[in-house]
Amino acid sequence: MCSKWNNLKPEEMPYEKCMTLGAESLTDAELLAILLRTGTKNHTVLEVAEKVLSMNPEFDGLVGMMHFTPEEYRQVEGIGYVKAVQLSVVGEIAHRIWQRAKRVKHTVFSRPELVAEYYMEDLRYLDHEVVRILYLDYQMQLLKDKLLSTGTCCRSAISSREIFIEALGIHAACFIMVHNHPSGDPAPSEEDIKFTRELEQAAQLVGIRLIDHVIIGDHRYISFREQELISGKQEE
Repeated sequence: MCSKWNNLKPEEMPYEKCMTLGAESLTDAELLAILLRTGTKNHTVLEVAEKVLSMNPEFDGLVGMMHFTPEEYRQVEGIGYVKAVQLSVVGEIAHRIWQRAKRVKHTVFSRPELVAEYYMEDLRYLDHEVVRILYLDYQMQLLKDKLLSTGTCCRSAISSREIFIEALGIHAACFIMVHNHPSGDPAPSEEDIKFTRELEQAAQLVGIRLIDHVIIGDHRYISFREQELISGKQEE
C-alpha cells in the first residue's frame, strides 16, 4: 500500500484506492462504503458495509442485496432512512443485472430444471403467490414472459382466454405456466392439478400446447410434466 495512505481514516481509503487503482480494484464492501460515506461511533463505514453484505448468507457480495426492503436495511446499526433507500436501489440494480444475465443464459426452456433455475431467486422469497406464463416458439425459445396473476393461483383469478389471446397475438407455439408456493413446499394442491388439466385441454382445442406447469418452492420445484400430471408433449 502506498505510504500516502498511512494517515487516512478507514472510511477514506476506498476513495483513494478508487482514484489510484480504479473502481474495479475495490471490494464489494469498499464500493458500499463509498456509497454509505459514514459509519457509526462504534463501527467504521467499512464495518457497516460488511454487515450489510452479510445479511444474506446464501450469496456473496452485492447479489445478496436483491431481496431486502428499506425497512430491513434500517435494522443494521448505522443505516438510516436515506442510506436504506440507497441500499435498496443498489439491490434493485443488482437484481436487474441478474435478470439480464439470466435472459442471456436461458433462451431455450426445454427442461423443467431450466425453468426452475430461471425463476427460483425471484419467486421463492415472496409471501404471496404469483402466476407467470412463458410463451415459447417451436424450438422452445422464449418469446415473452408475462405476469398473469398476483396474490393467488385460483381459477377465478386466472383467465385462460387472456393466456390464449396473448399466445395467438405473438404466434407462440406453446407455453409453460409457473407459480410459487410461499410455504416453500411446491407440492401441487388438488385445485392446482384440476385447473392445469383443464387448461391443457383448452389449449389443445386452440392448437397451442401447454408444455408444463412448474411450481416453485424454497430451493425445490415440482414439474407437472415430470410427475406425469399432464402429458406436456410437443407436436411432431
